[in-house]
Order: sequence, then structure tokens, then C-alpha cells
Amino acid sequence: MQLVTLTAPDGHRERWDMKTTYLALLSWYSYLKDTENSKEPTELATRISKFVGDDIKQVHTFLVYLDGFNDDLYSKLSLLTHNSTKSTVQLYFIMKSINNHDYLSHNKKKEREREKIIDRIEQVTSNDENTLKRLIRLTKLFVDGQLSYKNMEVCK
Repeated sequence: MQLVTLTAPDGHRERWDMKTTYLALLSWYSYLKDTENSKEPTELATRISKFVGDDIKQVHTFLVYLDGFNDDLYSKLSLLTHNSTKSTVQLYFIMKSINNHDYLSHNKKKEREREKIIDRIEQVTSNDENTLKRLIRLTKLFVDGQLSYKNMEVCK
């Protein structure tokens, strides 16, 4: 079982299992999205709020980060970036262009390269649209500089 170490601003630390952490974050995120119309947050959501705060963007970042461990999204992203001449930013925009009916191709040579990358993406995601969306969200965290491999601390 994988554990996540949560550290509160006051330095207090707890280790939670991955699934409980994800569900607590999801509950807390749902509450933060609509605090005026929501019921009181669950006990678990209240507990995790002491570690993650009430910044909805930060809570969302933690959710996407943890979701990356489901279905091995980090490995899939690694497969797409390994031995690739494309940067993570380019990969991100290519993934976003998939199924985008407004996408305009630029030139034939680059379009052939793009199609090869799309084929690889479809292979890695098993052509699953939901997996692609989750992978796009995860990749965006790296592109935005919110995540880097050296900053990740997940304990087994």
C-alpha cells in the first residue's frame, strides 16, 4: 500500500494511504467549489484541510498529482516523453489538439510528425478519452512548473 506523507503548516505530519487521501481531497475540493450551497464538509475533508489549506487551485493540484498514481499515468507520461525529440510543452499541446475540431495543421512535414506522436499517445492511452484528459491535466502541472519529479515525495 502506498502512503502519502501530509505535512501541516505547523510541522505536524501524518501518513495516509493514497485512496483515503484522494477521497478526502475530492470531498474537500467539492466543498470548496461551492461553499455557499454545500453541506458541511465531511470529517475526512475537514481533517485534510488542515494540511492542504483552502486554496482551491492548490487542492486541485494535489488531486491531479494523486490521480497520476491511478492507472499508472506517470509511467504513461514517461513513455511519451522518453526518447522523444518533443518537449513536454509540445507534447501537451499535441495532446490538447487531439479531437479538437478547430485544430489547423501547419505544414505537411510537421503534420506527419504530429500524427506519429498522436499514434503513440493513442497507443499509450489505449485510445481512451478519459485517460487522455487525465494525462493532459497531469502534463499541464509539469508544463506550468507546479510539479517536477524532484519535488515529489510519495512513500511506499
